[in-house]
Amino acid sequence: MPETPEKVLTQEDIEKELRIADMEDREVDFKNKTIQEINLSDRTINTGLTFEGAKILGSVYFSRAVIYGNLNFEAATINTALYLGEGIIKGELNCQGASIGEVLNLIGIIVEKNVNLEGAKIKGFLGLNKTDIKGSVNSKKIVIQDLKNAPGIIKGDVYFQEAKVRGSVDFEEVAVDGLMNLQRAVIGGSFNLTNAEIKEFLVLKDVVIQGEIKLEGLKCKGKIS
Repeated sequence: MPETPEKVLTQEDIEKELRIADMEDREVDFKNKTIQEINLSDRTINTGLTFEGAKILGSVYFSRAVIYGNLNFEAATINTALYLGEGIIKGELNCQGASIGEVLNLIGIIVEKNVNLEGAKIKGFLGLNKTDIKGSVNSKKIVIQDLKNAPGIIKGDVYFQEAKVRGSVDFEEVAVDGLMNLQRAVIGGSFNLTNAEIKEFLVLKDVVIQGEIKLEGLKCKGKIS
């Protein structure tokens, strides 16, 4: 017998699961589901959400959303952009091993615990400008690639300007096609770039790092400080 095609969930399906999870006082669960697109901007969500292993055919928007729990995209595939700008996550943000086709933008987000991006693959830039992260940032072995599309090229840059991280920031063994800019960032713990490869410049102008700085094996075009 031919296989039944996997159901592609719509925004209506997402809203239904949100209501049921809220009533049952449990996490919103879209593990391993296929979803057309997600738009939960400007919403208050009273529980955590998991999209672990999910495949999202379009974009994901949580702009200015408030999430009272964890937000989990571990091993998820997002065909276009993941935008969490100016939101508040009361738990952890987990994108470990995620694949994102067009930009991961966290500009201005507040995360009450840790951010885990280890092993994520992102085309286009990683935007962490003006983030406020109360825990640590684990970005070991992330890959940030240039995005070549019809209008031109979006450089595979890492933007960390004016970010505040209370804990440590780990970029060990990252591969970045563009630059990494930490201008005016404040990091309360250590900063690790061991064996990182940045094809353009590393910008450290006016950065404040209160812990140890590890740069052994770092490759980049040059440092601007």
